[in-house]
Amino acid sequence: AVFRVLTTHVEPYYTMPWSTSPQTTSAASAFALLDPAAEGGRYLLTNAHAVHHASLVELQRPGEDAKFIARVVCRGEDCDLALLEVEEEEAAAFWEGVEPLRLCRRLPSLNDRVRVCGYPIGGENASVTEGVVSRVDMQPYRHGMGSLLAIQIDAAINPGNSGGPALNARRQCVGVAFQSLKDGDTENIGYVIPAEVVEQFISGFRRSGRYAGFGHHGF
Repeated sequence: AVFRVLTTHVEPYYTMPWSTSPQTTSAASAFALLDPAAEGGRYLLTNAHAVHHASLVELQRPGEDAKFIARVVCRGEDCDLALLEVEEEEAAAFWEGVEPLRLCRRLPSLNDRVRVCGYPIGGENASVTEGVVSRVDMQPYRHGMGSLLAIQIDAAINPGNSGGPALNARRQCVGVAFQSLKDGDTENIGYVIPAEVVEQFISGFRRSGRYAGFGHHGF
């Protein structure tokens, strides 16, 4: 249920909007998730920064060379989440044999073990790293420039892991890997977007067909 995301980015040229910026490419992860409120519903979830200013998004199934063209159907910048959809003519082949993950609605406790799955740099195949929950706290989301609830873990989260699921011992998704702390003085501090934020993001899209955002108390 975990896929590789290959994205071609074209940043807007704000000072000369009639020109185009050079294309850049990146690799990230995505996974299939069961809709917790709709029987048989499923989503492809990744990070918003993985498809930021995307001109082309392609997905690769595990162990396969074929690439499936996808499009971004919803992107939440402040929560760093995005939903993808495979082109209709390729959807049947893409979803064949895929078992979407279930979302765990219980926030993990300190010292709970989690596994982060994805496609980090250093190889072509999927990777799994394991660690424990060391903190649950409000954290600044680097892409959204705001703060939301986040889970801190000591499993390695490297470039390419972004958008991959964090799983508990029952193989339920407790969150989405999205950033790490690398300031030269720390090691193995990674952050996961918790299931509560994921569920709010998905339920908003289900209700309105677009990103509904998060409320703010104003002080």
